Amino acid sequence: MRSTVNASDGSGPATVPIRGVLFDIDETLVDLRSAAIQGFVSLSAPALAHLNPERIAAIAADFADDGAQAYDRYMAGELTFLGQREVRLQRAYRLAGATAPSGQAYARWAHEYETKVRESWKPFGDVPAFLDQLESLGIPYGAVSNNVESYQRDKLQAAGLAGFQCVIGSDSAGAPKPHSAPFLAGCAALKSLPAHTLYIGDNPINDYQGAMDAGLQSVLLDRASFHKNFPGWRVKALGSLRTVLS
Repeated sequence: MRSTVNASDGSGPATVPIRGVLFDIDETLVDLRSAAIQGFVSLSAPALAHLNPERIAAIAADFADDGAQAYDRYMAGELTFLGQREVRLQRAYRLAGATAPSGQAYARWAHEYETKVRESWKPFGDVPAFLDQLESLGIPYGAVSNNVESYQRDKLQAAGLAGFQCVIGSDSAGAPKPHSAPFLAGCAALKSLPAHTLYIGDNPINDYQGAMDAGLQSVLLDRASFHKNFPGWRVKALGSLRTVLS
């Protein structure tokens, strides 16, 4: 099996066999952003009622996209998972000119939000067909995420995605991406050498560069064309990769 991938400088093609594929999960396999927006708007409707639809959409997007940059603080150990979500909520409510729930009120909000988000976890439309192709070609695949392994396993199951030979979380790998440990743990689980393993993710640093530095082949999945000037291998849909696997 062949694949057109980046050379060592990240700018040119090379032909090497792919014997395993590893994925990021959030915004690569699962449309987490849409689920976050839906959950936030649903639960925050009373606090947002005085705003026009455009402003509500902008604030919901800021919450989903972590305009507060709280998730990085969570990954650094400064905040708990619920703590980073609360920081994001507080910022969103400030942008709305409202007072965010706190204490027990926030605990109730967070519980209801988690329930709604889990109900909304869905794969992107091109994911099932791509996984089916990997299955038909006999290429094992797994996932490497910066979230907790058990949480991400639940997410894949809720999204109806199966067949993953491994799910590596930052907790089980002992370090988050872009550290090489999660990527190499994924390769080991697939029994695939890094040089023959393709990593697919949506983040230029944590996913693409981290995988490249760990010795894997790497491609940036840029569904919304956020990174038009990206110098490495970039695709807008998984369907673009189907021919290079066969």
